[in-house]
Amino acid sequence: MGHVMVPERLLEIVQQNSEKAYPQIIMDEASYPYLFHLSDIRQNLIAFLPVTKQMHVLERNAGCGALTGKLLSMALHVTAAVESMEEAEILRARYKDADNLTVSVISDADTGTEKNVLYRDQTYDMILIAGEFSRYQKELSCMREHLADSGKLYVADANRLGLKYFAGCQEEYRGGYFTGLENYDENPRIFTADEGDVKPRVYTRKEYEQILKEAGFPEIYVYYPYPDHKFPACIYSDEYLPGKGELSDNRRNFDRDRVQLFDEKRVFDTVLAEGLFGELTNSFLIEAGNKTEEKRVIYSKYSNERARQFAIRTDICKNTDGEKNVKKYALYPEGKEHICHMEMAYERLTSCYEDGRDKIAFCACHTKNDVSVSAFDSGTTLQDVMERALEANQTELVKNILDDYAKRIMEYGGKKRFLLTEDFKKVFGEVDFTEEPEAVDTCDIDMIFANILIPKGSENKIGQAKWTVIDYEWTFFFPVPKLFVLYRALYFAYYQIMGGRGTSLDELLASYGIDQTLKEQFGRMEENFQAYLGKGNVPVRNMQRVMGTKIIPFEQLTDQDTKCAKTEEKIQNEPAGVRKILYHIDRQEYQDGSVVCSGWALAKTWSGKILPVDIKAVMQDGTAVTAELARYARTDVADALKLRRACDVNNWGFDCVFVAPREERWKLVFSLGKRSAEYCYRNE
Repeated sequence: MGHVMVPERLLEIVQQNSEKAYPQIIMDEASYPYLFHLSDIRQNLIAFLPVTKQMHVLERNAGCGALTGKLLSMALHVTAAVESMEEAEILRARYKDADNLTVSVISDADTGTEKNVLYRDQTYDMILIAGEFSRYQKELSCMREHLADSGKLYVADANRLGLKYFAGCQEEYRGGYFTGLENYDENPRIFTADEGDVKPRVYTRKEYEQILKEAGFPEIYVYYPYPDHKFPACIYSDEYLPGKGELSDNRRNFDRDRVQLFDEKRVFDTVLAEGLFGELTNSFLIEAGNKTEEKRVIYSKYSNERARQFAIRTDICKNTDGEKNVKKYALYPEGKEHICHMEMAYERLTSCYEDGRDKIAFCACHTKNDVSVSAFDSGTTLQDVMERALEANQTELVKNILDDYAKRIMEYGGKKRFLLTEDFKKVFGEVDFTEEPEAVDTCDIDMIFANILIPKGSENKIGQAKWTVIDYEWTFFFPVPKLFVLYRALYFAYYQIMGGRGTSLDELLASYGIDQTLKEQFGRMEENFQAYLGKGNVPVRNMQRVMGTKIIPFEQLTDQDTKCAKTEEKIQNEPAGVRKILYHIDRQEYQDGSVVCSGWALAKTWSGKILPVDIKAVMQDGTAVTAELARYARTDVADALKLRRACDVNNWGFDCVFVAPREERWKLVFSLGKRSAEYCYRNE
């Protein structure tokens, strides 16, 4: 899938290691080809497809088998077509125990349909082309002839008009900025490349559809893998499009540097509002065949960057009569117990919150064949209501929602005193509360605003609206402080809904009875919970930091040199330079293998001027690490320190994010001129 170099050690790695070792190998190698060929996130592209144990599948462009393993687990037989003996050897070694795999080496010289052994007396129930579609499009008519009557062709590749290319990502196969947007300097009406031109290219939605229909595929259904078809976390469709604010995972330049010309999340929101997502999505997964109006998955979301026993897939399915339901699957055999836990959680939560049944309900679910099944509820999430209220400057409505949430959490679910148990310590670690908090025996700790629905039209009657909690995956059957549930909801609301701006998090928490001591206790509980989930490894969305590719902000391209020159000039013109450096750390957390550190820092000169400082992250051995640094204004600091008259630009606020092991010591170095200050972190 895609023309990515095959590392020399890949054969040795698959011969000597199981797939459970691949995540650590990817981290150790810190190289894109290893991520591309070994990451199980690649399988998210196809895991939801309706492949059964009665089907014979042809995987065209199988490469080193990133998708082959999933197909083997789903189908009766898989024919994997590769281009080289090297790839064939890797595939056979990787799946040496599979008795339903045939590996065929098809060189470029053999792709003529009369010579291609793939189509000699063969009929397939499914054919998959994942990546480099343009290289195989001349085989499409032959593929059509060798599909079973109800067979399907699936094509996955990038969109030539994908928003990420407008935003500053380089082209999928040929590289370069805007290469595909400018149509490769080719005639846009000519789709088939010359025989001598082997460079892959990608197409727009209309171009893909035209190519497929001309090859004899009259019925087409389009899925939208996000962030792209290579490492998707979600699969959308026209029947289930993203919601506002959902498309925020756009740091995906693992193999090349990129510029960032605009905030893709915000532009995606506009694209969705204008009904243009189908044209500007980053990638497509296109289903082509005779019948498309059947029962199907219209949305699939993966939660598989966790420990294997917690990794799940959530599908929204649409039946032929239009009825929808939600299904949750374990992605590995180890996760079946977790799936079965959900039905028990529903029953016990419903009983626990009997005292508030008119205020808090839980979406019913049952387990069938190791799958959790529930009805689809079309209500509005409280997070959606809050986001729209903030856009309309309806701060009073947001305050009402927060007040009502705190009231319901603290009032319902029974009133028990917290008791520290061994089960609690396994998940949340040791705690030592100065006062014994009120607790709930059956606790859904993830009762955040995104997981609570209210009926449409009840946004202005928040106090009377009945909640329906739609996701209670993280329910525990031992006492947990109610204030911890409230803490998590407020924390995620502050950073994900309010954008971390306005009143400080400490002030927000304090207004609902969570003081600094409790905040620190709950923060440690959350870190221990994330470790319990197995989230110590760096997720794919953060692997760009590990790979070391650059994201260059547009502002840096236009005025970084000017700003640096002006700052240096100011220092040189100061009679005695920088007098002191001030800083404060507001937030320090460990998330998904990365350190997140936020605060403010500035330099004062002897003449009273205020200047921004350089910020670097350094490990305990003195090695500087690549860090993402975002700066922003901090008017609260300017007001508190009475600095408004002493500065030209207020950009002292910062968010600094970098990859570091949880147990490692590190420091932030703030410097300007000959002065510096250090913030040292020790995990004790």
